[in-house]
Amino acid sequence: MSIKRPSSKGSPGNQSFKTPSGKQIPMAMSMMVDSMVRMIQKGSDNQTDIDSKEA
Repeated sequence: MSIKRPSSKGSPGNQSFKTPSGKQIPMAMSMMVDSMVRMIQKGSDNQTDIDSKEA
């Protein structure tokens, strides 16, 4: 899913991201959640590979 982020021209404290539900959250929080989701997905993919090799 592609997320359009505002430009980084504004000061860091003023940057925010609007969720699909319309709630506004800090840009850093949005980026942190995206990163955590990617790490969890990679971990799940690796676990699937390990399980299939053991069978």
